[in-house]
Amino acid sequence: MKNIIITPKHIKRELLIWLFCLVVAIAFNIYAIIIYQTSWSELYSQVGYIIALSVFFYAVLWLFRGLFRLVKYFRKR
Repeated sequence: MKNIIITPKHIKRELLIWLFCLVVAIAFNIYAIIIYQTSWSELYSQVGYIIALSVFFYAVLWLFRGLFRLVKYFRKR
């Protein structure tokens, strides 16, 4: 059985992608606070929802990245 090696470069790239998703989720929260004119305390009180939304964004990006790699793999053949 082959050993799977995850390089530090790969880990760093995935963390940066998730950080981007987190920033986008925070931006959506700020947008909602401005649009609905609610308290700015929701920026930190809704952190659980923000993290869940960023994980959802990351999962969607992961899915699209996988599909892109699959298409790229079949185009080479």
